[in-house]
Amino acid sequence: MGTWDRTARLGRRDYLLLTVYCLVLFGLAMVSGRGLSIHESVLPQSAREMYADGDWVVPKRGGAPWMESPPLPQWATVAVASLFGRCDLVAIVRLGPTLVATTVVLMVAWMATLFFGRGLGLLSGFVMATTCQFLRYAWLAEDEIYLCGLVTAAVALFVKLEFADPDPAAGVREPCGFFGGRRPAVLALFIALGMTNLAKGLIFGTAMAVIPMSAYLLWNADLGRIRRYLWFWGWLAFAVVMLAWPVAAYLRYPDVVDVWQFDLGGRLDGSYQASAEPWWYYPVNLLWILAPWTLVIPFGLWATRDAAVRTRYSAERFLWCWAIFVPAVFSLAQGKHHHYLLHAIAPWSILAAVGLYKVREAMLAWPKSMHNPFWSLGTTALPILVAIWLLRDRIPGGSNVYLPVMVACPFLIVLLSWAIMHLSATRAATALFMTMALAYSFGHVVAAKYVDTHRIDTQFLTDVRAQIPADEQILVDLNVEALRGFMLLFYLDDNAVPLHNLSFALDDRIENSSVFVLTRANRRGTLDEIGTTREVMQSPQTGRETSAADRLTLFRLTYHQQSRGVSAEKVRISPMQAMYRDEGPVLR
Repeated sequence: MGTWDRTARLGRRDYLLLTVYCLVLFGLAMVSGRGLSIHESVLPQSAREMYADGDWVVPKRGGAPWMESPPLPQWATVAVASLFGRCDLVAIVRLGPTLVATTVVLMVAWMATLFFGRGLGLLSGFVMATTCQFLRYAWLAEDEIYLCGLVTAAVALFVKLEFADPDPAAGVREPCGFFGGRRPAVLALFIALGMTNLAKGLIFGTAMAVIPMSAYLLWNADLGRIRRYLWFWGWLAFAVVMLAWPVAAYLRYPDVVDVWQFDLGGRLDGSYQASAEPWWYYPVNLLWILAPWTLVIPFGLWATRDAAVRTRYSAERFLWCWAIFVPAVFSLAQGKHHHYLLHAIAPWSILAAVGLYKVREAMLAWPKSMHNPFWSLGTTALPILVAIWLLRDRIPGGSNVYLPVMVACPFLIVLLSWAIMHLSATRAATALFMTMALAYSFGHVVAAKYVDTHRIDTQFLTDVRAQIPADEQILVDLNVEALRGFMLLFYLDDNAVPLHNLSFALDDRIENSSVFVLTRANRRGTLDEIGTTREVMQSPQTGRETSAADRLTLFRLTYHQQSRGVSAEKVRISPMQAMYRDEGPVLR
């Protein structure tokens, strides 16, 4: 397929280089000052509660079961937090995703090296690290990146089994009886597949890994290779690992089945309207998910087409199965979301690396007159500068952002053009990916200061925390929004009292006659029925607000003498109620 050396392998310095690059780029989110978003706060706060109560089976929000996803990401977050003795800082809860994302990049680089050699392996690692959607989740403390790590590990074990031999086309060199033995890597693959059910939703991660494996095996139509995976003990290990948490969760909360039916069934049949999308959703969204490498991927697909279609057991065929069949199969389900494809970015990154290699190869073949880097001022820099100037009024941060970009853009483009056309491949790649890291870092800092829709709420919650004396209680209305409740609790002290809804303010276990209450402004009428209220402070702007009535507001509530007297101690909140998918319970 190309002229690169497929026999060379990554060395320790290569892995160290990738590791340092990823830790610096991904670790930026730990120190940038950008707060948690609503969705991002789910994992940190549920892990914080797990760290406090020691319940390793049921993740919680405000003491109520939050069983949307299995708890492996919480386990990992608590493990990291245990090193620091606390789980309430953004830097701590983002450390785990930084490490997992770095590991994913190293696995992708290793697989690409096995396929195409050291040069493309290293290039694939850097491409993966700088792909828009992957970098975004490497910066976030969400469970998605943990599932990405598990899926990539399972696929890497399959790649080891299928491609690590000197001759991948050779027959299987191990007994393949249904009850017979297998090499340890086969058992490890089944265990890894089972572990994909310990993050995010049930079956989802397993499908992400099994689809490319099955497509590759069926396309090659080699019964000997297929029989390797028809193994009783492997599938038994898979079932044990897969079912361990669901069974434990069911024994604690039998009605957790309602959550699984709502999430999994609703996404398959379209009854969960929040995620229902048309069949073409994934092909269209891949265009930005894979940015900025979208333009070079067609060259990678073209360069690998012959081997993918005509050569059995080829790496190119497996990459096509992984890249194409995953979005194709998931397009059949009604429920879709762009972050589902996070776990299938790896093959596209390797194809993009092939495309980059081919594009540079073609550019070097241009006439010498076109090698002058200043040609890029007119062909690339000028259109970018014109676009920035025309859109300057819409750019967050105004002149503080677009003027530095306009000044730096021509220099960087000329420098990159010169590096690509006149330096070695190694130095050209160094210039490219250093520029990418600087651009992403600049964008991240700008977003944290000017774009992040949650920054105002984060500052408001920080001010609220400073406002509440240590001996005072603050009641937190989690019903302001299902996921926003996680964010409220994470940024408040441990003296915050979570309320499933405002009726729980009647709980007779609240001893103080006067308390602080954090809720939306439009809920003041409910508080007036309980006692005398006074507004203390209000967020200048709450994310997703439709009017000022939706803004987070801190009230001072002094109970009426006849209020309370109702105990919530034995009130059960079901998993569906905890997620506000079912109504109730309400204290009377």
